[in-house]
Amino acid sequence: MKLANLLKKYALVGLIPLCTMQTTMAAEEQLDNTAAVVNDNIILESSLNDQTAQLLSRYKSHGANVDEVTARKQVLQTLITRSLILQLAANNGFEMTDMQLDSSLDQMALRNNTSTENVLKRYGSDKGQAYAREKFKEEYIINEVRRSSVRQRVRISDSEITTLANALKERGGVEPMYHIAQVIIPFSSHPSDNEYFRIQNVARSVVTKIRNGANIEEIAAKYATNEQSADLGYVQETAIPLPFLPAIVNAHPGDVVGPFRSNIGMHVIKVIDVTTNAISPIKTYDASHILIKTSIIFSDEAARAKIVSIADQIKSGVLTFAQAAKKYSEDPGSAVNGGDLGYAPLQVYDPAFARGVEALKIGQISAPIKSSFGWHLIKLNDVKVDTDSMDAYKEKANEIIFEREFTEAVIAWERELREMAYIHVLDPVLLNAGVNIDQAPKQENKPFIQADDFNSQEKSKDSVYID
Repeated sequence: MKLANLLKKYALVGLIPLCTMQTTMAAEEQLDNTAAVVNDNIILESSLNDQTAQLLSRYKSHGANVDEVTARKQVLQTLITRSLILQLAANNGFEMTDMQLDSSLDQMALRNNTSTENVLKRYGSDKGQAYAREKFKEEYIINEVRRSSVRQRVRISDSEITTLANALKERGGVEPMYHIAQVIIPFSSHPSDNEYFRIQNVARSVVTKIRNGANIEEIAAKYATNEQSADLGYVQETAIPLPFLPAIVNAHPGDVVGPFRSNIGMHVIKVIDVTTNAISPIKTYDASHILIKTSIIFSDEAARAKIVSIADQIKSGVLTFAQAAKKYSEDPGSAVNGGDLGYAPLQVYDPAFARGVEALKIGQISAPIKSSFGWHLIKLNDVKVDTDSMDAYKEKANEIIFEREFTEAVIAWERELREMAYIHVLDPVLLNAGVNIDQAPKQENKPFIQADDFNSQEKSKDSVYID
């Protein structure tokens, strides 16, 4: 859609005649403008202004002197990426009903031992409950789309898992941790030799500046494609990408190492501190559940209403949880055992189900929880901590490698998402500063996901195993 037509489209929202709107705007102060056009959507100046002020405040609290244009560019790039992910969700049929939103809020509150009201405070409930709920919903959808789209890109071999599991076991439960900060000078998705050498030279100059005392957050902000802080905090040695590891292991606090090359750009790393920490033990959870599936015939609303009715029967003492599971659960594999799934690490479950299990205390029954399979009631029976078995170390190794690979894969995926988009910046502050992040879409790129990727009923290691 061309820019003129797009702006006309938004002027016509609510069937307000364009000429009337122009007359009104000429007579009154215009309260908001368009900061950028992202495909068929717009980003408002008010959003850009608010978040830029917040980011500048964070930098100031960290002692970093970042100018407004740099922070503004960071924020706009973050807003562009968020807009693209939400568009991707809408185009692929990802929806979140009010009931699912309520369930997700309940889960987060339970997991953080707080109330839904306190959860919503973090999303701006001072601007109204509806505003905060919408922001929470956006954040939830963005995280789910990101996870669904990127998870399939991470490939981990059995040999990688075994090698790291053996290393973890040999450490005897203690692992070095490195407090590091990082600057990434990004590549395009297919950098030419000239681009590679240019960015390599930029990275070398960054190393020199930081070694000479420049603030690493101020430097990182100039090249950032989102609002990610340069300070990564304490990172376990096993979580550090292997190409960076030898230099970091041999570094002392205050050292600057790099540049290192990855498929997303050149990295410069400052080692701030080194410490040791006990390796986190492996937890396995014995959970029981009752499942009511959704289908074309049995709607999401009907399934939730049924699971609520079952919960009421359990609360009133009409049925025990096990009796209710045997009578109602549509997971035949566990229903015969009163819903008991046995001991398992959270990684084997559907993510929404896993979050529900993790939030519970032993003996507690969850509120209704929506997963990709339907609606659940979950009861946590027991938790075991496994520190010794090789299976436990393999589970931990798989988790570490996945998180390490996932972080880089997200950055690459978001970069490609932007390269597929039409982006046109209208913000006068950035235009007057000569900032150009306009983008014409690369039509030859393939879609990232299929419509059914979000709600797939296929079994995987991230799914509740239900036949």
